[in-house]
Amino acid sequence: MLRLLESRDSVQVAELSELFSVSEVTVRSDLGELARQGLVARVRGGVRALQHGQSEVGFDLRLRLEVERKRAIARAAARLVGEGEAVTLDASTTAYYLALELRSKRELVVVTNGLLVATVLADAPGISVLVTGGMLRLSAMSLVGDLGTEVLRATRINKGFLGARGLSIERGLMDLNPDEVRIKQEMADACEQIYGIFDATKWHRSALLSFVAVEQLAGIVTDSGAPEAEVETWRAAGVDVITADPGPREPPPVRPRNLRRAVRNDAQVG
Repeated sequence: MLRLLESRDSVQVAELSELFSVSEVTVRSDLGELARQGLVARVRGGVRALQHGQSEVGFDLRLRLEVERKRAIARAAARLVGEGEAVTLDASTTAYYLALELRSKRELVVVTNGLLVATVLADAPGISVLVTGGMLRLSAMSLVGDLGTEVLRATRINKGFLGARGLSIERGLMDLNPDEVRIKQEMADACEQIYGIFDATKWHRSALLSFVAVEQLAGIVTDSGAPEAEVETWRAAGVDVITADPGPREPPPVRPRNLRRAVRNDAQVG
C-alpha cells in the first residue's frame, strides 16, 4: 500500500481489496493502522498521501520503501568514498541510508541539506557535518533556498551523491520540487564528481524538472533490478553504472525522530 502511494496521490479500498485478494474489511483495518501511525490520511473510500495534491510522499513513509535495495545501494556508494574526502548528500532517503554507511569513515566532511542525514552523522567520530542552511521543507526535512546555494557556491566538494525521482538519457536526472531541484543543481555544480543514487523503481519514471545532465554524471549507483537495456544505454553514454545486489530482507533502521510531529507538539505547548 505504501509503495502505491509513493507514486500516486490516493488509493481506494476496493482497488486494494482486488489487488491483494483480501476482503475490504481487512483493507480498512490495515489502512486504519497506517493512519494511526501517521503514514497516510483517511479519505472517503480509501487513503491519500499526507501531502495531498502532490506526487511527493513524506520522508518517513519513503524511508520504509525498498529498504533492501536502498541499503545495497548505500553500501556500494560508500565504497566510492575515500577517507579525507569532502562529499555532499542530498535529503533523499537513499542518502539517509548512505549516511548510515559513512559513519565508520574518518576525516570526512559531509555537506548536506537534509536534517535527518545530518542527524545520522552528528555523533560520528571523525566526521564533520556542514548543513547548508535555508528554508525548511517539512515534508522532506530538507533545507532549501538562497542561503543554501550561497554556502555551496563557496565550497569545493570531491563527490556528490544525489537521489532522483526519475531519469532519462535525454533529460538526465529529474525531481519534482523546484526548490529541491535548485539545491541539487548547486550541489552538482560544487562537485568534482556526481553520482546518482536511486533504486530500480526510478528507472521507469519521469519527473517535472531536470537537475543533472548525462554528461555531468560520473556514475549511477542502483540495484540489480534496474532494466539491463537502459543500464547499457547509460554506460554507452559514458556513465559508470554500478548495480548492487540487495541482501536478505532487513527491517528499516530505527525510525528517526518524527520532527514534524515534534514541531506541532512544541507549537501546542508554546
